[in-house]
Amino acid sequence: EPTNHLDRESIEWLTKHLLSLTGVTMGIVSHDYDFIDEVCTDVTHYDNGGQLGKPCRFVYYPMTFSEFQKLKPEIAAGLPRIDSGPPKSASQPASEVSGSEDVSELSESMSSVSVSESNASEGSGLSTTLAKVDEMIAAGLILPMNFPDPGKPEGIRTFRKPVMTLKKCSFKYPETDRYILKEVDATVTLGSRAVIVGGNGSGKSTFLKLLIGDLEPEEGQGEMWKHHALRLSYVAQQSLHHLEDHVTSTPIQYLQARFRQGLDAEVAKLKSIALTDDEKAEMEKGSAIYAIVGRTTKGNKPWYEFQQRGKMKAETQSLPFAEIQLRFPPYVQKLIKNYDQKAQAIESGMAIRPITEAEVLKHLGDFGIDQQLAFGKIRQMSGGQRQRLLLFAGVLAKPH
Repeated sequence: EPTNHLDRESIEWLTKHLLSLTGVTMGIVSHDYDFIDEVCTDVTHYDNGGQLGKPCRFVYYPMTFSEFQKLKPEIAAGLPRIDSGPPKSASQPASEVSGSEDVSELSESMSSVSVSESNASEGSGLSTTLAKVDEMIAAGLILPMNFPDPGKPEGIRTFRKPVMTLKKCSFKYPETDRYILKEVDATVTLGSRAVIVGGNGSGKSTFLKLLIGDLEPEEGQGEMWKHHALRLSYVAQQSLHHLEDHVTSTPIQYLQARFRQGLDAEVAKLKSIALTDDEKAEMEKGSAIYAIVGRTTKGNKPWYEFQQRGKMKAETQSLPFAEIQLRFPPYVQKLIKNYDQKAQAIESGMAIRPITEAEVLKHLGDFGIDQQLAFGKIRQMSGGQRQRLLLFAGVLAKPH
């Protein structure tokens, strides 16, 4: 997938570079059909004829992708694409393709698909596509993913109320003076379905890491806030590389290790949660706060109960979060976030749900990972199957 993390200008450069090479052979796996149509001279289709359990084989077509599309429209129509339509011909630029022509091409390319009269009467390319997907799911050719219902966080009654905010946040990496982000504002609600677009190096991943707490803003520059009961999951751009440390484990073993203590070990690694060695040393001093032991809500504001050095464990004190922010060192906020994470695990059932082989196996099926894959080594899984495993791990704690 050479184009996965490249913006359009970078893909255009890569295309020209590859076309300039002579005397070389390239084998490319990609879902960017415009790219492979421009670069590739031959197509191999890996297929089992739609028969479950039958081994796949390579079928070789000495032609460009657009020629393959015309020869095998039923195959091209079933391939994944961002706009859910079939790959366009390279001879027809995207700017010349209208929405109505897209629908027409989609309908023509799926003319061999049998759909119900009710779906056919709708007469839209989208309904035909959905009918095709439904048929393939029913036939077992597509394995759906079933996401759990997380409910709403405590105190959040509508989908319009903010659950995460950034205010005037700036960020730069320690080794540079250039700010990647400058005075950024953002608000996230439970109704948000947001995509972050921009060129390579524009700060998309940095912004997302800042928002979810994997990075922290420059000291004294901006405010970050997350609802105390919000359960969060983060599937990073490099998440597949993370699995390389577990390729000799089975998916079941990987999940049992990641959630062994009832908490997602990956979320605990976020910089806004993980305590540094210096912060751990600071907790040992004088009357330092060393544990958060309770949380209540007063006037819609969270109050936290804590223990301090030099006092009996039963001698606890409670203060509102805003006051704790002002009076105590920043590490105390990390203790609070760790406490919130444990409370969220209890609320989701993760902390009390058994991470047994049978329990994990039951839920893996919701993401199209069958018993054969579940008991095999991760190194034997394809890239797509590994991505399903990571998505499943991400939703196991029922994130909002």
